[in-house]
Amino acid sequence: MINIKNYNMGTFAMKAKAPDYVVKRLYDDGVKELESYNHRLAGHLKTQFLYNKDTIVWFYKEMQEYWSCYREQHSNFHSLENKQVNLHASDLWVNFMKPGDFNPIHTHGGDISFVLYLDVPVELEKEANEHEGQSTPPGYLEFQFTQFQKEKWFTNVVKMKPETGTIIIFPAMLQHWVMPFKSNVTRVSVSGNLQMEDKDRTNGYF
Repeated sequence: MINIKNYNMGTFAMKAKAPDYVVKRLYDDGVKELESYNHRLAGHLKTQFLYNKDTIVWFYKEMQEYWSCYREQHSNFHSLENKQVNLHASDLWVNFMKPGDFNPIHTHGGDISFVLYLDVPVELEKEANEHEGQSTPPGYLEFQFTQFQKEKWFTNVVKMKPETGTIIIFPAMLQHWVMPFKSNVTRVSVSGNLQMEDKDRTNGYF
């Protein structure tokens, strides 16, 4: 047996299952929201709404374990000391993605971002399975780290299948986009950003 050590390079993203009660409340509150958030977002969607303050405060408090877990795993990935920092929630919005809608390549503000899928209709899985091209399937989220290359010496593109209840946490500056779909359904997701308030304690990194 050869004794080896792997060296992680690039960025770190984390996928997990969110609590069912959190998914339910976000969905129930989301369908009631009326304040459009389109002017602040990159998405080519007409139905993107900012959550009210009560829901925002509640959500980020309920998900504290997830932010802490991301910080710990991020530090392990980069061989950094996991110093205690304060994370400030800057916003939280819900996306009702319909046929033909899409998110072009973009980044987020803040330091840590996420997407949480509240409802991914089964029709989207069927459409994705029938996709024959080599590009990212319909409705999928794709991350891209640095310029796209086809060589297999490194991985700089990750294609993420949307699944109800799944949360994906990633660095806010990581480029990503969402492919459009044709199925006559609505895919519901939530996104938001967190800002690290005391970067001086970590010399500017997470």
